[in-house]
Amino acid sequence: MTDTTDTRTVLDVLPTGTWRIDPTGTSGTVHAKKLGLFTIPAALDVTDGQIEIDTDGSVTSAAVTIDAGSYASKNDKRNEHIHSADFLDVDDHPTLDFSSDAIEKLGDHHRATGRVTVKGVDHPVEVTIDDLAIEGDRATFTARATLDRFAIGISALRPVIGRDIRLVFHVVATRQ
Repeated sequence: MTDTTDTRTVLDVLPTGTWRIDPTGTSGTVHAKKLGLFTIPAALDVTDGQIEIDTDGSVTSAAVTIDAGSYASKNDKRNEHIHSADFLDVDDHPTLDFSSDAIEKLGDHHRATGRVTVKGVDHPVEVTIDDLAIEGDRATFTARATLDRFAIGISALRPVIGRDIRLVFHVVATRQ
């Protein structure tokens, strides 16, 4: 008889320490509406990140760096335009950065409020963190946020591309 028990655990109190985000195990997608009808997905790569958990199991800080030039949809021409100064301006601003101000546990998920830096300017953002599972010194979770692209200073192609940009990251982190 084979044991099929899932050894992952979801904890009320998180394990203390510094958790580093594993860029090779983490994947990100960004979704935007085109003409209000079509959802256009693209990939984004996380290059670095760290989460701090104090001795009472509370998350005290989180920081994530995303490679802005990693934006990749199935359309090369679109990718070039998103990389340009009209959108992410990757030549002058090669990263998108998130840093938390506060993180709280809300039932079966967490909410992080903080700042996202796009094209060198900070903007408030709220991130929902769910699907948290921990196995030893390895954790996985999903982080989701919606950004108002007009509010973060990206207004090119206003009538074509929708206002809301949805981000979803499936994250792997290891305790140091």
